[in-house]
Amino acid sequence: MPVIRERLRAEILGGRLLPGSQISQARVAAEFGVSRGPVREAFRLLERDGLIEARVNHRARVTGLSVHDLEHLYTLRVASESIALSVSVPSFTSDELDELDELGEVLRRTDTETFDFDSWDDIHQRFHMLLLAHSGAKMLGTAAEWAAHTQRYRRVFAEEGRGLPPGAGEHAVLAGLCRDRDGGAAARLLALHLSRAALTLIAQMAPTYEPVLLRAGIRQVLGAKSCP
Repeated sequence: MPVIRERLRAEILGGRLLPGSQISQARVAAEFGVSRGPVREAFRLLERDGLIEARVNHRARVTGLSVHDLEHLYTLRVASESIALSVSVPSFTSDELDELDELGEVLRRTDTETFDFDSWDDIHQRFHMLLLAHSGAKMLGTAAEWAAHTQRYRRVFAEEGRGLPPGAGEHAVLAGLCRDRDGGAAARLLALHLSRAALTLIAQMAPTYEPVLLRAGIRQVLGAKSCP
């Protein structure tokens, strides 16, 4: 039953099931009114996605947050999304450009004192996916999956009292570059935007960790002298 996997996935990525939380097959089966077979399949898919750890004769646990996982996710995003944006810029419609402007302004004007992560991140995700609108269904699907996984890390940043994630004002600038049809500048700014977010989160999680892979990815996109 795909609905079991999707429900649990949403609860993990949305922070309702915290890292380290136990998940019982019996409880999930009872909740959905099914046998354990569909639950085992849902657990298998969630384990494949890296969201749970399931061992025979043990309850499954939500995987912990890992600085290595965070670095890999953002390295993939920096490399792929900058390319996808450069491809999308020439094909944006007037309606899409208007929506990018509107979403960018909303993100820029977010009040840090009344900041609500869930509401903000819905808009944030919509903006970033719209940037890649003309890069193809496969790229969009993969990018959406990586962005959903990084949501777990952004949520921790917000909920530990740090409020608005860094670089909020850059969304409006990105929208402007898209309207100017400057795909190269937009791609470079997106790479910087994502890498700054990643480096901020890494510094929060593990101040002495050196993100070698991420910095290599940034250099590939921006050149050696532009690495933050």
